[in-house]
Amino acid sequence: MILGGGFGGLDVARAIGRSRAARDYWDTVLVDKENFFQFNPLLPAVAVRQMARHRNIRFYKNKAIAIDLGGRTVRLHNQRTESYDTLVIAVGSVTNYYGVPGAEEHTRPFKTLVDAMTLRARVVEVFEMAEQAANAAQRRRLLSFLIVGGGVTGVEVAAELIDMARDTLLPRYPSLTAGDLSVTIVEGGSRVVSSARPEHSAYVLRFLERRGVSVRRDARVARVEDKRVTLTDGTVLEAFTLLWTAGVHPPALVRELPLLHTPDGRVKVEDTLRALDPAGHPLDDVYVIGDCAAALRADGRFQPALSQTAIAMGSYVGKRLIAQAVGHPVPAFQFADVGYIISLGKHSSVLDLFGIPLSGKLAWLMWAGAYLIKMVGIRKQIEVGLDHLTHFFFEHDTSQIMNRRQVLSDEELNLSLGPPDPVPATPATPAPPAAPLADPARTP
Repeated sequence: MILGGGFGGLDVARAIGRSRAARDYWDTVLVDKENFFQFNPLLPAVAVRQMARHRNIRFYKNKAIAIDLGGRTVRLHNQRTESYDTLVIAVGSVTNYYGVPGAEEHTRPFKTLVDAMTLRARVVEVFEMAEQAANAAQRRRLLSFLIVGGGVTGVEVAAELIDMARDTLLPRYPSLTAGDLSVTIVEGGSRVVSSARPEHSAYVLRFLERRGVSVRRDARVARVEDKRVTLTDGTVLEAFTLLWTAGVHPPALVRELPLLHTPDGRVKVEDTLRALDPAGHPLDDVYVIGDCAAALRADGRFQPALSQTAIAMGSYVGKRLIAQAVGHPVPAFQFADVGYIISLGKHSSVLDLFGIPLSGKLAWLMWAGAYLIKMVGIRKQIEVGLDHLTHFFFEHDTSQIMNRRQVLSDEELNLSLGPPDPVPATPATPAPPAAPLADPARTP
């Protein structure tokens, strides 16, 4: 049983599907709450069911609710329970709010395909509202965006957001100007994308600031309220749209398992990616891969939670399951990441590939090409490739088909766009009555 149809789980399934011996030996079930494979940097949808069918793998569109390691069962939604001989846990990660009060209630995450679609729709809606606003203060309030987290996701979202807003939307709304728009990144560390080379962090910072993004570094969030973020130094930042891209951790399903965990909830695994129990002993036939796994590298650090790591782990576990089917040994897991690629919209990217740094439009083309290779199936590669070529030469599509109530709260829907009510004039104090004129006849 494979829990999760992301990079890691999908590569386990693909490895089994390519081996006749493994297909005959294993009755493989892939479980995921979505029937498409999502890749965040490009956000395409790849049909998992079609992929599974071609590889003689059963696919359940369902969600794992609980795992009984002792009983070797997984409880799924709709009161369904499945038993397993070998379990692969590859359920990915969820947004980590780090216990910041109000963060989950008042910010929008950017983790799923629906999150991306909702954000795009919301951007269009607030531009439509701002076009009708009665004054500059209302326009500036509506077009204010704040992103908590200056890692890879945060800077990529900011770059795409500023691209869409400045290059596509502003020219279509005659009453709006670049001065009405504000995009701010709040980063707790001293530099953005701290996992990148220092010179690439500096390049990303310069690029974003030239495009009009404000970046506040060494700024930690203390609490979040409706359209307001308070930093630990007492500074209050306001924005109409708050996004949270500050980090991820495994879902509660994984964090609550009776296994050996790191402080962020990942499961510690040994050199064959088997889960370790609280005493540090590996569990037979329970593998943990991808964002849920904490696998040690040769330098004593854990493998980074990246797509390339999940792919390598999934391929390795797939090889182990094939080897188990044919009775061959497999050496321990080893993986050295080949670098990173950070997209800054259609204008630029930075990458470090096999130790070679590169930035600019050439890096963007390499970024797009590298991720196209990772798409599942030639049809999806062609579709995504054509879409990105189109995006490179033309602007974003701004048509909006989502219901407004899906992207705006009731309070936001009913927000007044008219001028403020006139302040009633203070009535004048009546003058005291004039003294009566004296009657000459009564004058003494």
